[in-house]
Amino acid sequence: MNSYFATAEQQANPCLRGRPVGIIKAPGRGCVIASSIEAKKFGVKTGATAWRAKELCPEIILVPADMDKYFSLTKKMITIVENYSPTVEVFSIDEVFADVTETQNLFSGGVVEMVYRIKEDIFLDLGEWIKCSAGVSFSKLIAKLASEMNKPNGLTFLNTDNYLQETADIGVEKVCGIGSSRMKYLHDRGLFTLGMARKVDLPLEIHDLVWLLEDENLVTKDDLFPAKSVSRTYTTFEDLRSEKEVEVLIRNLSEEVAEKLREMGMAGRTLGLFVRSEIGSKSVRKTLKDPTNDGMVIFEMLWREYLTNSLLPVRFAGVSVSNLVWEGQMFILEEVRKRNMVLKSVDKVNDKWGQFTIYPAIFLENELIRPEVTGFLGDKWYRFGGRKRT
Repeated sequence: MNSYFATAEQQANPCLRGRPVGIIKAPGRGCVIASSIEAKKFGVKTGATAWRAKELCPEIILVPADMDKYFSLTKKMITIVENYSPTVEVFSIDEVFADVTETQNLFSGGVVEMVYRIKEDIFLDLGEWIKCSAGVSFSKLIAKLASEMNKPNGLTFLNTDNYLQETADIGVEKVCGIGSSRMKYLHDRGLFTLGMARKVDLPLEIHDLVWLLEDENLVTKDDLFPAKSVSRTYTTFEDLRSEKEVEVLIRNLSEEVAEKLREMGMAGRTLGLFVRSEIGSKSVRKTLKDPTNDGMVIFEMLWREYLTNSLLPVRFAGVSVSNLVWEGQMFILEEVRKRNMVLKSVDKVNDKWGQFTIYPAIFLENELIRPEVTGFLGDKWYRFGGRKRT
């Protein structure tokens, strides 16, 4: 999907169509997480600060993100693609892989007709303002790169005869797997395109990426597998300069993570905390003997570790729980069992009346926040029909 969040907002609100739009996480937040096709023409990119976006494009309209809206469109998009192939892998909220090796033969025009039909179905079901690009090739890595080559609304075919030539002028950072550190490694050596990088000897893992080689090429329905971790992050509007403020934020994050774990019917043993400010950062990692999905336990363990060498001020914090197991695999003492009964009652009320209808008393004199989901659709297994709490 092209400029997905922004075009979704333009589809929902015709007044935004044809105008530069930047999507921010929430009202007043300072970072653009997606920009419209019109905004990109002014140089507004993902990650730009709001003031920088305004500087580049004074007419830009900043719109708070609506993840539920985007996810509902994603489910429609996935359903459409599944009508053309039984093997569809959800890669992110705006991208899927489909193995059409067998089903393309059902169309007189082969894969070409199939792709055009998929694009037409998306146009009809999601809306005429929403754009998508498709890449067709013999491997996932190359198909993904092909889908990036002609935007917006493009279609690119790369086969075994032309893929090296057609990708020679593509920037190295466009290849999935070449992140900031690998890009810096290549740029520091004057290697900016794939064609340049293919002319020199490189470490094996980078060599394989610039030559577009991959070991595992099968499209898998990995959305059917459980999440490996659950995390929540939050960037504050201004620096938190007191331990009390940081304490409330971390407790808020811990409760959000714990609630999500219980919703998924899971618990975890490894707890993580990361805090950051302009002067530095601090990370905490704690592995428990027994798994938990209790926000109070998660918070107390992390807070105790944080206080051993606290960092102030704080502008960003994240809490994560990994090393997950099913709730049924938990060894529960009698006092923990009673506590779990209380949490189930709280969850029942919050499920009916809304998140944080019932919440810890520490929040009474402080503002509740809605933490940001790290890597939206990281819980795609659960979202697409996995186990849920009863």
